[in-house]
Amino acid sequence: MGQIMINRTEQNKTILSAITCRIIGFVYDICLQSFPKTVRIETTNACNSQCTICPHHKMIRPTKIMEESLFFNIIDECAENRCKEVHLHNFGEPFLDKRLERFVAYSKEKGIEKVKVFSNGSIITGDRARGILEAGLDEIKISFDGASKEEFEEIRRPLKFDEVVENIAGLVKLRNALGKKTKVHVACCSTLDKTRTMQMLESIVDGFSFGKVHNWGTEKYGTDKTSIRKPCSRVWQTFTVLANGDVSLCCLDYDGQIILGRIGVSNNSIMSIWKNNDYRRIRSLHKCGKQNEIELCSNCSKSFI
Repeated sequence: MGQIMINRTEQNKTILSAITCRIIGFVYDICLQSFPKTVRIETTNACNSQCTICPHHKMIRPTKIMEESLFFNIIDECAENRCKEVHLHNFGEPFLDKRLERFVAYSKEKGIEKVKVFSNGSIITGDRARGILEAGLDEIKISFDGASKEEFEEIRRPLKFDEVVENIAGLVKLRNALGKKTKVHVACCSTLDKTRTMQMLESIVDGFSFGKVHNWGTEKYGTDKTSIRKPCSRVWQTFTVLANGDVSLCCLDYDGQIILGRIGVSNNSIMSIWKNNDYRRIRSLHKCGKQNEIELCSNCSKSFI
């Protein structure tokens, strides 16, 4: 009897997953644009931190910085197609790329509406802070995991709590002094006491976002939670270019496990890859609730409600 109940529960989940994915996927299809809404450009995959919640130490692809000509070509195509948002980060610390300020300035000169970076905040000091603000950056989101010095430094090794707090405060102070409009946000997860984190930084930054720790698609999703599938909006909205020009499935594909194309090879463009058969197949599987046929998506916590 127990086995029968388990089988029925799994069947119900499968049916609900199929219905959920078809309905949401249908809406995503209607809203699908001819060019991605957001293009994420990994100008470097190097990082100066070894966070316990990040698999960077598992990455086997070589550390690399993107060729300038490739970056400029990507931005030019984004501008030509009126892409609204460009993120100059992916699986690394963007401020390790000394060209970041110049890349931000070029993107804004080309008319990109929103240019954003995601940083650990450890090296945004002095000339780097001033340079990124003067370049016209629209938003910076800083990862800040841990409500206390001890928790932060346990998670975000070997970064120093006091230094990152000082850098965040200094960046906001300089922004205000320069009269710039750059939004400074803090992103938190693995924080034991969210209230304490907010109280500490709420008078400094422009906003917070609290997220759950995800599994990077590499571990089985917890069966203690609902296992109803949902289609991932990323494959309808975002486009991720790795430092070598490969187009990966999404920002969670840290090793470029699923490559959907390569910019610059055989005249491949963002638009041509965005519309290719590989992307169509991925969207179709998500829309049918068959994420288990995609290795990276099969157990990804982002693929469940």
